[in-house]
Amino acid sequence: MIYKLCPACRSEYTLVTTHCADCGAELVHGDALAAEEEAVEAFPPASELECVRVAPLAWIRALSEGLQQRGVAHRVEPARAEDAPDGQRPDVFGDAQLFGLYVQDDQLPPAREVDASIAAQLLPEEAPALAEGEEETCPACGTALSADAIECPDCGLGLG
Repeated sequence: MIYKLCPACRSEYTLVTTHCADCGAELVHGDALAAEEEAVEAFPPASELECVRVAPLAWIRALSEGLQQRGVAHRVEPARAEDAPDGQRPDVFGDAQLFGLYVQDDQLPPAREVDASIAAQLLPEEAPALAEGEEETCPACGTALSADAIECPDCGLGLG
């Protein structure tokens, strides 16, 4: 290939550039990422995985970022409301295009934990009340948060 790529954000650069202007990562030749992309394709199809959530892209992106930070491999694909696991109500999103996020069976508990944290932020009326003495935590890194926090003090995740 006649260009370099950022391994973190996949931005393309000329051969003489050494670091990504967006995230600062050291660039690699495009051919170096081909093997990594083949490994991603080797991840099982959604039909062989457990669905964590069916929701609009913004929710799925937040969930994907939280899972990436925890090192949980996952797959995102377009989905329909009917694909949602029991107990989910993707109909609350109206006509938004829906996507599903899928994980391997052994990764379902941590994925559901991250999803529950995001649900508490995006659908606060459906979030379970905190037990007495229990603190809010960051959905990405688990850091304790103050009640009025708008950003995680450790990882910088915006809490909206």
